[in-house]
Amino acid sequence: MAKILDLQKALELGRVSAGLVYVNSMPQVRQGKRNDFMVGKFVNGSDSVEFKIWEERTFKTVLNHGVGIYEVEVEGSEFNGSYLTVRKINVSSDKTVKSSDFLAALPKELIDNLQARAYKAAQAAGVSDKAIKLLDELLNAPELDGRFFVEGAAVSHHDNQVRGLAHHSFKMLEILATILTQHPNLQAQADLLALGVTLHDVGKVWEYDELSMSEYWYSNHRARGLEYLAMKKDLIMANYDEKFYRQMQAIIIGHHGDYGDRPETVACAIVHFIDTLESQVTGMLEDLNRSVDNRIFIKDWGYLAGF
Repeated sequence: MAKILDLQKALELGRVSAGLVYVNSMPQVRQGKRNDFMVGKFVNGSDSVEFKIWEERTFKTVLNHGVGIYEVEVEGSEFNGSYLTVRKINVSSDKTVKSSDFLAALPKELIDNLQARAYKAAQAAGVSDKAIKLLDELLNAPELDGRFFVEGAAVSHHDNQVRGLAHHSFKMLEILATILTQHPNLQAQADLLALGVTLHDVGKVWEYDELSMSEYWYSNHRARGLEYLAMKKDLIMANYDEKFYRQMQAIIIGHHGDYGDRPETVACAIVHFIDTLESQVTGMLEDLNRSVDNRIFIKDWGYLAGF
């Protein structure tokens, strides 16, 4: 019976390893100089490791089966960062190993403490009790089925763990509290920004399904976030006004900056920059923690030495 592959050990240059791996999102087929090849990610716990399959006859298995558990033989490789070359891959026949066996989870207590700390910091920085109460209603609404506190923030990259979405969002709220303290002229917008940073990714509860892409993944979290906001329009406008609601829409639509619809409001731009700071720092530190040689590779900069 094959064991789950230790991805970090397998990354050692030239090492050949075999075991079970989990593909939680559909890999890409890219055009090479001679032939097409496949690029994707294996995930296990907090590890997310790139793999490449150079032979079409080999990657057809993944094309045909999609997301799932595979039995592989891989070789540690390096070019612009470490990755795994897949030499053999077959759909796993071991029914005792489930996708949940590959998913890391942040402790519930950690999220509860972070949420309480972020709320306290936000209120001290000028966010109203009304906003915190509304935020709690929106995060715990039956339409979300509790999944804001279960889903990951990403399939790969940053906070790709159970409860990662709440972790990412409440860290952003803490960062916002510091910005509000540093910029008193933002006090009038404190409630809008607090709701915006915490709810900007709420649509991910439908875009993802246990850290895999959901059935309707192509209707992304910005579209689904707008749908959720529309469900709660009356509740939001009972507490604020239409301008507030439209500003919230703009945050959900444009918070990805250059990737998708661009920001149309200052509030959206602020949320985008906080989102970028939090996700990039978290992703970089996660990569460094997994590094076997205390360095990480950043596409635009090359290798960065660790601490």
